[in-house]
Amino acid sequence: MKTIRNLLLISMVITLSACATRLTKPEGPAQAPETAFRAYKRVILTPITISPDFAEHSSNQAARDKMDNYLKQLMSSTFKDVEFEMVDDASKVVPNGKRTLVIQPHIKEIKFVNTAARIFAGAMAGGSAVLMEVSMDDINANKSIGKPEFYADASAWSGWGADNKVLNKVIEDINFYFRTNY
Repeated sequence: MKTIRNLLLISMVITLSACATRLTKPEGPAQAPETAFRAYKRVILTPITISPDFAEHSSNQAARDKMDNYLKQLMSSTFKDVEFEMVDDASKVVPNGKRTLVIQPHIKEIKFVNTAARIFAGAMAGGSAVLMEVSMDDINANKSIGKPEFYADASAWSGWGADNKVLNKVIEDINFYFRTNY
């Protein structure tokens, strides 16, 4: 009887413990860029790229697509008073007489638990987290004005919908950065 009780206790502990999600966190808050964004009359946004180490999972690719669409929506509103373009390849952007900022968002690390995994595995699927770096280049001066990092996470026990909220939060943090440094 005591053995059965111990086995039940051990199995409950294993069942209730969730996979820990460990991604690198930024050293501190994102530093302001060298130049305020209002100095630019043309802003170019490239699609979000993802580190090859994390690109193999279809859930991470789907998360990238969601984040990319949301970022485009928010940034087009943030930069509505300047010439705003979305291009697939930043290397093809050339100066056109207007001071131009090229923004290149990149997912350095990600673990996204999609709805199916959350339904079937619950907390055992672990939490969701994303670490992004946003490269900002002044193409007229041919220099980088910053590469801030942004991070968001949710534990395995955060509740229904928390995984998708992580994606939204990191994109909203990026957009807030651009709005506050305008």
